[in-house]
Amino acid sequence: MDIGCGTGRVTSLIDCRLRCEQIVALDFDIKAIKHAEANFSSPRISYVIDDIASPWNELCPAIRKLENKVDLIISNRVLHWIEDKQQAIENIYRLLRKNGKLYTNISTVLNLFDDLSVEEQKQFSKLIHLPTEIEQIENYRQLFEAVNFRLDLVESIHLQQIYPKNEFESIILQYFPNLSKKCLLEKDPERRDQIMTSTKLKDYVQKAFLRLYTREIIEDDNALKYELTYGQIRIIAEKP
Repeated sequence: MDIGCGTGRVTSLIDCRLRCEQIVALDFDIKAIKHAEANFSSPRISYVIDDIASPWNELCPAIRKLENKVDLIISNRVLHWIEDKQQAIENIYRLLRKNGKLYTNISTVLNLFDDLSVEEQKQFSKLIHLPTEIEQIENYRQLFEAVNFRLDLVESIHLQQIYPKNEFESIILQYFPNLSKKCLLEKDPERRDQIMTSTKLKDYVQKAFLRLYTREIIEDDNALKYELTYGQIRIIAEKP
């Protein structure tokens, strides 16, 4: 099962490499599912529109009938966007068969204050009080252990990826302010309106990522690209 399959590109790679008898690919985005069905169809893949964070009895019958039957669940850069993570993880646990495994990659927010003075850190931390990488790891560890998952691997890594200028500026640069807002909302939900409408927060996060975790690269054809360093938690968990 691929949870949060999006456009279906990763689902198709899973199909090519693992050659499973059946893959159920789940996403709540109707447009994404339609794109996946049109561009990454396979006799082994079934695309389903649903939200893994819904209460179990509100999931569609096609998903609930897989209870205790799924061998492997893969979720790539999805869990950090889900507000009710506990419900999502409980549903994942319920779907897996005994000794079934979950493999998930989760985006993390890196330290945005590394190059600031102590006074500057105090000033900005009042607005942007984000969890450290260690805190983010421990938060996820506790969520998985709370539903009795056995954790085979929990690791935090920094990765680099190169993006064309247009893609970086129009898509990637918007990603991290949104991820930061999600982290802030989880810590302080009563400030939702202030957090979601704060242009100061968005500007600061973008500038911090450009300053600390991005470098410009000029290719042989003189095309400008950006190399981005980003954080990720990798978890492999098993249902005992």
